[in-house]
Amino acid sequence: MTNKTKIISYDTRVRFFWTLVTFSIISLCVYMYAISATARNIAVRQGLERQIAHISTSLDSLEFTYIGLKNNVTLELAYQHGFREVKNPLYVSRRLTSLSFNTLSR
Repeated sequence: MTNKTKIISYDTRVRFFWTLVTFSIISLCVYMYAISATARNIAVRQGLERQIAHISTSLDSLEFTYIGLKNNVTLELAYQHGFREVKNPLYVSRRLTSLSFNTLSR
């Protein structure tokens, strides 16, 4: 039986060391970038949540204004704005596959 031993040269050890150092530095840079991106995304998300809350509040006030105005519509107000009652109304009825134009008692 012959025992073969593998000899690691000094150059191979140095190359291996610098490979590990390079890999460690690259890993550290990727980690720092990931932490930075996460912090930026959290800040953007908080800003968006504030905007959503502000827009939601504005939308609620607009809905209340709409309901108030809708409840104030009367026939007299419609007549003042030029609306009138139609003697022969026109209707569009929907069928399963097509639309048709129907008139009542023309």
